[in-house]
Amino acid sequence: MFPMSLLFRSPSIAPALLSLTVICAFLPAPSFVGAVDLETVLAGQANLTTFSGLVKNHSAIFANLPDEVTIIAPNDNAFRKLGDWPSFNESTVEATLKYHILTKYLSMTSVVKGDSIWASTTLNDSDFSTVKGGQRLILTKQPGGEVVLTSGFATRGTVVVEDLAFDKGLVQVIDSVMRVPEPLESTARNAYTDLTAFLGALYVSGLMSEVAREEEVTIFAPHNAAFQQLSGVFEGMDAEKLKRILRYHLVPGNVSHIWELKNASSLTTAESGQLLITRHNNYVYVNAAEIIQTDILLSNGLVHMIDNVLNPDLEAALPNLNTTAQPPAFTLMGATATGTSVPTPFTSNLPCTASCPVTSTQPTSAGTATVSGSAASSVGGG
Repeated sequence: MFPMSLLFRSPSIAPALLSLTVICAFLPAPSFVGAVDLETVLAGQANLTTFSGLVKNHSAIFANLPDEVTIIAPNDNAFRKLGDWPSFNESTVEATLKYHILTKYLSMTSVVKGDSIWASTTLNDSDFSTVKGGQRLILTKQPGGEVVLTSGFATRGTVVVEDLAFDKGLVQVIDSVMRVPEPLESTARNAYTDLTAFLGALYVSGLMSEVAREEEVTIFAPHNAAFQQLSGVFEGMDAEKLKRILRYHLVPGNVSHIWELKNASSLTTAESGQLLITRHNNYVYVNAAEIIQTDILLSNGLVHMIDNVLNPDLEAALPNLNTTAQPPAFTLMGATATGTSVPTPFTSNLPCTASCPVTSTQPTSAGTATVSGSAASSVGGG
């Protein structure tokens, strides 16, 4: 559909309008006196058979809903598109259903065109999310007026029937099942593969387990081309130096959505360094790196994808606002080529999955992982 970075660069989602969106969207709900119950509303829609059955079979979730909630109801075609729904175990089914219940009354007509809302859900089971206040869904109203929801793994759905009232709030019918956000590893491997170099570097440096343990974290993750451009820099770099660089990309104890990154503000990293935020027109920079993909949902926070590797020795680095392309924060040496025809550093250090060949077992920072015979153990291996 559309990249979040393009949404963000739209002039219509300036901070003032975003604030207006949140205020308007969460205005006090009208009285529900005389409104029918949820099951009756769902039964009145011909294409909600699967979701209606799930509601009936999970009364522990739906029977005692608080007032002023919003139910996100995937239609029957949404479950057909999903395909593997019957294979979900019961705990995953329950987590998915809770992820489709917003904790606020949210009318689609109140959302301003071009703006986005981060909406809290009732999913707060620690096995699936450690984000305080419940895992989030992103709702964005397009210029044409349709509302698109974004969830984990870049799964998006469009609201096709708006604002069906029931005695506890509203129902919004969508055309896709929202996917519960997952940890960084599965998200990078399966949905945002331009982050696999960063993921491999975390394994090499011994940081993967630290990232996984964080209950809330904001990650500024360079895309693969940024690591390719610095292949010569990383070649032969020891793991401790690499760890220091990577920890400078982590902001623990903090989930900072894109509009919360204010101009001239700063964030404290896991390395105890400072990251400086610069906003210019519709661009946002962290130090001198541009944020090129915003608000990638994780089970324990979010990722902002950036176009350059950050340098902890250049905390005061600021972007050159007279040009759109910012230079690397490290002195280039050796291999600097980018693209699909050249190796990507650290990707060969990723532990093997069930789908790749197994020839050996090597220790990693997260324990013992099975790797393919081609996997290199040196830092920066391509």
